[in-house]
Amino acid sequence: MTEDIESVPEPIDDADIPSILHHIQSHIRRQGFFFPEHLIENFYLSLKAKPLVILAGISGTGKTRLVKLFAEALGATRDNGRFRLIPVRPDWSDPADLLGYKDLSGRFQPGPMMQVFVEARQPENRHQPYFICLDEMNLARVEHYFSDLLSVLETQEWREGEIQTQALISPATLGNPEDERTYGGLGIPENVFLIGTVNMDETTHPFSKKVLDRASTLEFNYINLQQYPQESAQAADVPAELAELNHLFVRSDYLKLADAYEPYQELVVRTTGRLVKINALLEDIHAHVGFRVRDAVCFYMIYNERYGLMDEEEAFDWQLLQKILPRIQGSHSSVRRVLLSLIKEAIGNGTSLTFNMESLMEDASPLYLAWAGGKTPLGLKHPQSARKLAYMLRRLEEDGFTSYWLS
Repeated sequence: MTEDIESVPEPIDDADIPSILHHIQSHIRRQGFFFPEHLIENFYLSLKAKPLVILAGISGTGKTRLVKLFAEALGATRDNGRFRLIPVRPDWSDPADLLGYKDLSGRFQPGPMMQVFVEARQPENRHQPYFICLDEMNLARVEHYFSDLLSVLETQEWREGEIQTQALISPATLGNPEDERTYGGLGIPENVFLIGTVNMDETTHPFSKKVLDRASTLEFNYINLQQYPQESAQAADVPAELAELNHLFVRSDYLKLADAYEPYQELVVRTTGRLVKINALLEDIHAHVGFRVRDAVCFYMIYNERYGLMDEEEAFDWQLLQKILPRIQGSHSSVRRVLLSLIKEAIGNGTSLTFNMESLMEDASPLYLAWAGGKTPLGLKHPQSARKLAYMLRRLEEDGFTSYWLS
């Protein structure tokens, strides 16, 4: 009985989260990397809301390095097997490339992701956080090789205080008792977190709404090259107590909105009201969201309020940018109308930018030129989303087609 009690990990106090994130950011900066303000907090909240995050942007902006350093700060390294970088190959066409397959002799040959899952569910490891980084995730079609994992992610449920999923490998694929003991019933362990990096260019594939609904998309496209290391890098600069944090630091606390609704009812209703207003606009271009996205956005907002990381408008700005705008693409005037309606909301009433829907439907250049040359108008309600929407409008006007991924 004593062993069972001792094996239960200590929950992390909400009041300690900002300090922990500060230590993580300090570790990253000491390695010579600097990310925009609140990006680390946003990355953490996105992982907390859903254990699948996509880092998108141009090559060389530190996407893979962010994952590695964040994991390293929590004691998950390549050496101890708790950080695994898996380069995606263009010829991947089914889940066997990640999960494994039965060979000609009848033995199951595990894929790289399955190897991590097996290790993570060992009794001595089950409270340690594991991070898998799928590098250049969209070199192959994500819906093909990642389909089983996307489906199994949707089966998460609470069982005896742990998050468990359905099994990834069918019994028919496991040809002998030894394979059955090792891989039978193995789902996605609650202490494993999945991050994909993507470069959007002519060599890659776009994402379907099935993927976007199940992930948060963090974009790395706005680069300030005049950022320099602030402190000398040191090899052993991670505080011991930080490296010993258990997986509950990153694991979701909520799977259904009912798990969080009662104590955060006002915030949930307020956030849902915002989404209802946005959905009314998105319906015209069949890009509106469902309950899955609503719940993920509400979870993000709840964690942010619990930990006191950002003000509510800034947090919602991140969610508008990451959960809503990636769904928008097209060439019709209805897409222009939606973009203009959204940017009007994102700008708010605190700036000198004028907004005439009729004239902007004909020529939106007076609006998007406000961001030309790296300028940023002051007093915007949701500045990041407004900037992205302005670039999407420019792409629509100049090329006749726009997408979150092309602007």
